[in-house]
Formats: sequence, structure tokens, C-alpha cells
Amino acid sequence: MIKDLFLNFSLLIFFLMGFNRLQNFLRQRYQRDFPVFVGIIHGIFGIILIFFGMKIYENNILDLRQLAILTAAYFGGLRATIITGVMLIAFRFSYFGVSNGSIYACVTISISAIVSGYLNRWLKTYWLKWFSMIAFLVLLSCFFFVYQTIEYSNSVFPIMPIYEMSLILGGVFIAIFIHFLNKSDKLKLALKESEESYRTLIETSPDGIFVQIDGIIKLANQKAASLLGAKSPSDLIDLNVFDLIEPIGLTESYDRYYQFMNGDLKQDHKESTYIRLDGLKIDFSFSGSKVIYQGHLATMVSFRDISEQKEAQRKLQHANHLLHKLSITDGLTGLANRRYFDEIFKVKWNEALMNQTPISLILIDIDSFKKFNDTYGHLEGDKCLQMVANIISKNLRRADDFSARYGGEEFIGILSGLSEEESIVIAESIRERIIDLKIPNINSLAIPFVSTSIGLVNLVPNESLHFVDAINFADKALYEAKMNGRNQVNVYSVGTEMSLNR
Repeated sequence: MIKDLFLNFSLLIFFLMGFNRLQNFLRQRYQRDFPVFVGIIHGIFGIILIFFGMKIYENNILDLRQLAILTAAYFGGLRATIITGVMLIAFRFSYFGVSNGSIYACVTISISAIVSGYLNRWLKTYWLKWFSMIAFLVLLSCFFFVYQTIEYSNSVFPIMPIYEMSLILGGVFIAIFIHFLNKSDKLKLALKESEESYRTLIETSPDGIFVQIDGIIKLANQKAASLLGAKSPSDLIDLNVFDLIEPIGLTESYDRYYQFMNGDLKQDHKESTYIRLDGLKIDFSFSGSKVIYQGHLATMVSFRDISEQKEAQRKLQHANHLLHKLSITDGLTGLANRRYFDEIFKVKWNEALMNQTPISLILIDIDSFKKFNDTYGHLEGDKCLQMVANIISKNLRRADDFSARYGGEEFIGILSGLSEEESIVIAESIRERIIDLKIPNINSLAIPFVSTSIGLVNLVPNESLHFVDAINFADKALYEAKMNGRNQVNVYSVGTEMSLNR
């Protein structure tokens, strides 16, 4: 008996698994007539269960056809249970003939079909619906066994307890199984809807979008294909996105991606240079989000071309650089201007003060430059200033050297870390190279060529001195050079405050 009931139950489970797949097709294809198909299919299956039933009393068959009626009620409602019931009754009479067992089977099937159909309609809560239908079946079958005992003195043990337990356990298991199938279908539907929403979002977005799993592109829109140099999105599928990244930024992109995927951040933003499929380099701004695609953790990447923006930024940076350079450069000579000299000299003075190293300041003045302008004109005067500035910059060419136009025909230079003797050599070189230019200046008070007077001071800064003092010392040395006949280098002696003519 138990073996026969187990066989009935196994058939019912396999039937439910197959019907669950079939019902989705039937609902979509025959939405209006779906209950009719449910009733017919369950009626056929109920007949199969009767075939595999077992005879317990004369003309009485024990099987689980009642559970098939419950599943018909759940899936198709009252119409389905009536169709299933009619088919079972017709089969019972045609196959087993008219008998008390057939009549009783007809009554129980009719009652079960009608009550189950109405319970399914009235009760909206899933578990309440199933427990109510199962409870009614148990009561109906108990009535059958009691009736057999009273009417025919048939024994109800051990048949009744086993069968009732089979109905209860079978009904509960079926309810749980169908609930599991429903949840699985809902999850699949939700996943499908989610993927469809991704696809819709991707296809309609004005930005380039692709979905990638472990770097492999699985989905892309037409905009992404256009931005990456492909003809269609299909050309991007199964392409490794890291193959498109400029090699110089590949390692950083790898590290950032795996940190993002293994971290708590749900979104990430970055800018990268990609190499398109046609070989062109292009700057992109990316925004990545973690998503589930095809059951796997994936990244949906939205990106746009920022090449024009990047180019504008580069032009702005270049313009700012030029503007800064113009703000610190003398427009005529190309040397630093007075303002920038003041900034640099403060820095170099503080470095020498901290390190207790010598620093030299040389102040250069073109002799009789006013007479030069009066004689040759201001255009020639400008050329003269440019040529003198060129000689100065060539002689102050170390990394620590600095030169500037101090004002008018005056220039100034900074020599860091040199002794007084080394500084004098450089100053004399400047003076001699300027004379070697042989720029005529027939009205000069020194020689008939352009020459310079140079004041030099060399010292190690201390707390009692201010950087302005060094400028004053150099200015005094320059004054002495002019007073002593021009075209010479004069060194200011800080210790004795005496000028030594050279």
C-alpha cells in the first residue's frame, strides 16, 4: 500500500515539475482559455493516478487523484476543477462500470472539485488557501472511511491513518514545492526584467554604456561602439576592455578595478585615455556601478568623450603658464623682471642663511646709456639692452644662478655658493664680453663702445643682516665703480665697509 501511494506521489511531483514549465507557455499563448487547458491536463493526469491506484475494498480504488484536483484548483480555479472532475468521473464510470464505489467516487470528486475551486477563489492568502483545501480533503476522506465502516463493516485500520497522513504530507509538500517553483519563477522574471531594463537603459542612453564581467564586455550600446571605433555593438562583445587602455595607465586601471570590485564602494568615477579600435587615442570620463548581469557580479560602465574638455584644460594650463611667465618676465630682454627678482632673492637669501653658505649679488649698469639713446635712438637702445641681457644670461648659466632686469639700463644677478674670487671672475667675464660686442657709443664717458659698471657684494647671511642690505651694498659698490671712471667691477667689503677697486 505504501509503495503504491509513494508511486502516486512521485508521479504527482514529476507532473508538477513538467506542468510548471508548460503553464508559462499556456498563460501567454492561451490566456483566456488557460483554465480549460489546466482542467484537461489535470484530468488526464488524475486518470493516470487512478491507473496506478490500489484496490482496498470491493469496487473502491485508493489513489491521490484528490491532490491533482487541488493543483487544478490552484492553477486554474473553479473552471479547471470542474473540467478535471468531469473527466475523472467519466473515466471512472466508463472503465470500472457503475457500482457503489463508482458512485461514491463520483460524489467525492464532485464535492472536492467544487469546494476546492471556491476555496481557491475566496481565500487570497497562499498558505491559508492550501491548508484549507488540504483540511477539507482530509475531512472528506475520513467521512468515506467512516461510511465504509458503518455501511459495510470494513476495517479502517491501518488504511485510514496511512492514507490521511499521505494526503496531509503530500498536500503540504505540494504546497511547499509549488511555492518554491513560484519563487524561482519570480526570481527568473525579476532577473529577466532587470536585464531588460539594463538593455533598455543602455540602448537609449546618450552616453556610451557597456556591461563587463571580469573585463570582458557582454553588452554595449551603439554610442559605445561609435566612441570606441567599432561599427556596431556586436564588435565589442567578448572584447577585453583592458586591451583598449593606454599602456601607461594599464597597471593603475587593473588595481583600481579590482579594489572597486572587492571593496564596499558601489560606484566609481575616473578619467582614462583609451586607444580606439582604429588606433586613435581619446580621453574618456567613466562612471562604473556594480550590477548583477546573467547571474554574475558585473560592472555597468557609462562613459563619454572628454577630449575637447581635456584639450581646453591643456590650453588653459598653457595659457596660465604663459600668463605667469609674462608676469615674471621682462618683455624686452626676456630676463626675469624686478618683481620676480624680489621673490627669488628672498628664497635664495633664506637658503643661504639656513645653510650658512655664501651668496653674491652683482648689480650691472650700462655706462652713459642716456647718451646712447640720444645719439642712436630708442630702437637701437632696445637692441643694446637685449644684447647686454643675452651676455648676462649666458654667463649666469648654472642651476643656482639667476639674472633679471632691475630697471632701465640696470641688471642684477644672483650667484649662490660661490666665493668672492669666483664671483669676481664671472662679473669680469660679463664686463669683457659686453665690450667685445663692439657696440658703438661715441659719446660715452668711458670708452667709445658700450661698456658696463658692476657693483658686487659677497657675504654669508646672518640674523643681523637683511636681504635688502645686500642690495644696498651692491648699489654702493656700483656707485663707486661709476665714480672711479666706469667700465669696471667694484667689490663691496662687508667687514671693513671699504670698496676695493678692481
